[in-house]
Amino acid sequence: MLKMAKTVYIDTSRTAINGKKKRKPRILFDGEKVFKINKLTKLENVDEVFIDTLFPEIYEEVLELLKRGVKIYLLKDTRIIKRLRLQNNLKKTHKNDSLILSWISKDLFRRLNIEDMEFKIKIKPLINKYKQMVRWKKRLKGLISRGFDYNFKEPIKLMEKDLRRTVNEIIFAVYNSHYAQVYRKACDALGLKDSAELAVLTLELPLHLPLKRLKGLLGCIPGRNNGKYNRQLRVHVTRLAANLWMNAKRHVNFSDYVSNIVDGLPRRKAIYRLELIILKALRRAYLTTKKLTADNPAGQ
Repeated sequence: MLKMAKTVYIDTSRTAINGKKKRKPRILFDGEKVFKINKLTKLENVDEVFIDTLFPEIYEEVLELLKRGVKIYLLKDTRIIKRLRLQNNLKKTHKNDSLILSWISKDLFRRLNIEDMEFKIKIKPLINKYKQMVRWKKRLKGLISRGFDYNFKEPIKLMEKDLRRTVNEIIFAVYNSHYAQVYRKACDALGLKDSAELAVLTLELPLHLPLKRLKGLLGCIPGRNNGKYNRQLRVHVTRLAANLWMNAKRHVNFSDYVSNIVDGLPRRKAIYRLELIILKALRRAYLTTKKLTADNPAGQ
């Protein structure tokens, strides 16, 4: 194993190169030198690790380090790296970004924990399956609507059955995790009994960020943040907003606030407002849960 200093700063990246499975090395700075390493688990004699981004490809590696007792910290806002890069007239390279991480105050990182990583590893395949089935169902229905019906109706029925089962598994997992309170409070605020889309947003949105940052992350601001937003997460919040709009039109019980938006605005503007309501509900649920946990750390 590679002998390293006690604290290292790592510029992470997705492991695949051009969609292939060939691994890209991690670039890390130990306070003196810049190194390359193929896997985080090769680190030895390290007490603290600071990373810029947490990709699903490194979940297993991060979990192994956490179980060894290594403290791992994730940067809360990656825009800090870009700002410092510009201020110091540095090019965007993995080497420079690992150096920049060492300049950033520890207060701007959040510490990762074993429980959260274990849960993310467990539920990620379910979420991926859900996303794939929703995407394929939409494509098959689109083909039918355009007249290309090659007996797709029966496969769609089977897919819908499997989809309901997957949704139930996701929601059950969330209810039995430390995300449960955030999810329940957000459901109550939106007048929902359960929602797979809301569950995914609860799990994947970085709710520790301020509401303004969340809006920018999802393109829920004028000009869609100049196209610089997370399109995958955007799909979930838009789909949930569209479901809220459709159910309100069908006179499903919602708050007067939601009903007034749906009845008083054109569909496009109403869905945009509902997207903002969803983000506010999730952020408020997160903050309330965090405060309750802080006030009652023993859960008594």
